[in-house]
Amino acid sequence: MLILKNANVIDGAGSPPLSNATVIVNGCRIVDIGVDFDPPIGADIIIDLKGKYILPGFIDAHVHFGGADTFDYPGVGNRHETYDYSSARSEALKWGLTSIRSAGDYTPEIFHFRDEVNEGRHISPRIIAAGRMIQARGGHPLDTVFGSNENIAAGACVLVDEQTDLDAEIKKLVDEGTDWIKAFISEVNKLNYPAPVPRLSTERVAQIVKLAHKYGKPCMIHVDNTRHMREAAEAGADSIEHVFAVGATETEIDDSLIELLIKKQIYIVPTIFSIKAHENPEGNMPLVYEKLIQQVGKLIQSGVKIGVGTDSSIPFVPIGRGIHEELSELVKCGMTPMDAITAATSGNAKLLRKENEIGLVRKDYFADLVVVDGNPASDISQTKNIDLVIMNGRIVTDNI
Repeated sequence: MLILKNANVIDGAGSPPLSNATVIVNGCRIVDIGVDFDPPIGADIIIDLKGKYILPGFIDAHVHFGGADTFDYPGVGNRHETYDYSSARSEALKWGLTSIRSAGDYTPEIFHFRDEVNEGRHISPRIIAAGRMIQARGGHPLDTVFGSNENIAAGACVLVDEQTDLDAEIKKLVDEGTDWIKAFISEVNKLNYPAPVPRLSTERVAQIVKLAHKYGKPCMIHVDNTRHMREAAEAGADSIEHVFAVGATETEIDDSLIELLIKKQIYIVPTIFSIKAHENPEGNMPLVYEKLIQQVGKLIQSGVKIGVGTDSSIPFVPIGRGIHEELSELVKCGMTPMDAITAATSGNAKLLRKENEIGLVRKDYFADLVVVDGNPASDISQTKNIDLVIMNGRIVTDNI
C-alpha cells in the first residue's frame, strides 16, 4: 500500500484542484481519495507531498515506439534492434508518460510487447497499438522517410495497389491483435519537395475505414493538408492525424469541415510540436507553424475534439518530453492549462477507448500518477517539474 498525503489533486476531468488531499494506492489501483481523513494503518510507503500536485499519468496519442529522434537509426526498429523499446519506455516514464498509442510499428511484435506489459513483465507505459501502417505502394512513408527499407516494408507496412485485397490485409491485422487501423493520405515527398508520390485513392481510404469498422476497430488517418482532412472526415475516420504538414499549401479549415468533424465526433490530433520541429526557414517548403496555431485555435474554439499526440520518436521529436511541448503549444492555440491537461489525460483516454481505466485520479482506476512541484493548472510549464512518476502503483521515477 502506498499513501500520498498533503497533496493538491488535479483529477484529469477538469475539476479545480482538490487541496490537502490523500491518495491511497493498493497494488495497481487507486482505492481511495479524500481530505481530512486518517490513512489506514499498515501502509508500506507514506509520502508527505507538502502541497505538491498529483495528476493522472499523461497519455500520448501518436507515438512510434520503435522509432528514434535522431537520424543515425532506422526510421522504425523491431524489438531486437530497440532492446525491447528500452530507450523509448525509460524516457517516456521519466517524463510522466504512462500510456501511448503506437501509430506505426512492427507487427506482431508491438502487440506481443503490449500484452507482456499488461501482464507486468516489463516496466513500460501502457500501449494501444495500430501496428503496420497502410499506405500506397511507392508512397509515404516507406518510400520517402523510410528510404524503401525492406525490413520496414515487411514488418511495419501494408503496401496497397489496385490488386490488394484490403479485406484480407485488415483481417490479418485484426487477427494479429491490432487495437487501431492506421492509413495514410499523403502525396508529396518531403525529402524531394514538391515531387509527388503515389497515394491511397479516396475510394481506398473509404474502404479501409469501412473495413476497420466491420472488424470492430477504430481507424486513424494521417493527412498532409486540409483537403485530406475532409476526405478522412467524409470517410468516417475516428481520428485524423496532423491537420497539415510542413510544406502544405492547403491550410484553411472552413466552417463546413468543422461542422462535419463535430457531427461525426472525430478527434483531431494536430501534433503541433513535431510540425514546428521540422520547419526550416532556409528550406524550399512553405512554413506552416503560425498558420497551424491559428487553425487549431479555430478547431478548439468551435468545440472539435482534440487529441494530444506528438509524433514522437521521429527526428527532433523526443518521446516523453514531447508531450509537455505539445501541451504548451495547445495553450498557445487557446486552451487553458487545465483544458490541455484534461485533453492529455481523460480526453486521450476517451479517444483510445480506455476511459474507464486510465486518465483520471479516481477510485478503482489504475494508479498511473505524476507528482509535480508547481501548479500546472495556472502555468502549463510546471508539468515538466516532475518529482514522482507512479506507473501501475509502482514508483518508477523519483526526483524528490
